[in-house]
Amino acid sequence: MPHFFHTQISNHLEVLAESHARAKSVSVGFFVRSGARFEAPAVSGISHFLEHLVFKGSRTRSAQDVNREFDAMGISFNACTMEETTIFYATLLPEFLEPCLEIYADILRPELREEDFRSEKEVVLEEIGMYENEPPFCLDDRLRQAFFNGHPLGNPVLGSVQSVRSLTRRQVKKWIREKYAPRNIQLCACGKVDFDELVRLAQKYCGKWENGSEKPTVCVPCDFKPSLGNRKFYRSQATQEYVLGTSFAGVSTFRQMLTARLLASILGDDAGSRLYWEFVDSGRAEHAVLSFTKYSEGGCFNSSLACEPEDARKNRARLKKIFRGAQAGDISEAELSLAKNRLATSCVLGSERGGNRIFTVGGDWMASHEYHPIEEEVETLRSITLEEIGALLEAFPLTDALTFSVGPSKKREADKKPAFV
Repeated sequence: MPHFFHTQISNHLEVLAESHARAKSVSVGFFVRSGARFEAPAVSGISHFLEHLVFKGSRTRSAQDVNREFDAMGISFNACTMEETTIFYATLLPEFLEPCLEIYADILRPELREEDFRSEKEVVLEEIGMYENEPPFCLDDRLRQAFFNGHPLGNPVLGSVQSVRSLTRRQVKKWIREKYAPRNIQLCACGKVDFDELVRLAQKYCGKWENGSEKPTVCVPCDFKPSLGNRKFYRSQATQEYVLGTSFAGVSTFRQMLTARLLASILGDDAGSRLYWEFVDSGRAEHAVLSFTKYSEGGCFNSSLACEPEDARKNRARLKKIFRGAQAGDISEAELSLAKNRLATSCVLGSERGGNRIFTVGGDWMASHEYHPIEEEVETLRSITLEEIGALLEAFPLTDALTFSVGPSKKREADKKPAFV
């Protein structure tokens, strides 16, 4: 059985761990409450940009030093930025825990050299450009922005060309001071962890970080009025038609979140779900899934379908029919049982790798200060009923959605100005 530990060091940085006595490796992550949700339009994309800058080094380390030192220890390291969190993580042998934490504690206070600032801007701008040209052509970002209708959960993680190009070193330094304050950060470890040693190292290398006068970062409540309906766009580069949809589910408990994940698996798992059999196995579409994304409060169901343009209209109708059927109560006990088996297997297998488990343990704690051992998660999954799924669908119908589709221009419509460029 794993053991969970939690404490705070002197500057209020939280330290938590799920320790497995039989594990041979350890994964660690600094979870920073910094993401698109907290960004004003003038600094849109700053969290993601700063993620890049962190690896350019500190006052005492260059980017080459960072890569060389991690590589010398065989450490697998990376980072990611999402709507609510930026995560810097690594998987390593336990004997390298101290040097790994020393490096991360150092570079999480980056130097922001002018040449690094300029060069990394170009890297991010190129990333935005590639994303714009890759199917489905930023449609998911635009869909989320429109659906959340002004709420910051709709902010794009990458920002825009204009906002990133306009970012200044002064703005980034201010962001570090406010968002990278220790009270906005948690250090999480999973695997072979000596918790007392982890706390000692956190105090040694992060204890001098200071909290400014700003209050801790908090989420703006999810009290928005979503945009609903259907919108069609054209893109000359498209060869298929891509249909994306999103709907909100105001789940507030661990059990409700698992109920939403079960529903997404029943209807839209990439193998064995209703969408798989209706679209992929039949050859009607190349890709068709429904997923659930959890935020600090509430979450979104996101559907995605890619097919030949001439099949798109009928496929959209089939998709709505599947959702309406589920809302009418046509999900069977057999479907629920299969989804439980899929998710339980995925949870257990994922928990055996610290590099996977750290995102669940750290993410749950960052969002709600809750810890759920894998045994509890599986037991809860197994106990969820069809009535609970029905109640979720009654409260948050999948058909209360905003849907975007983008495909190639029709003949002679190519002369018209695209809906977006």
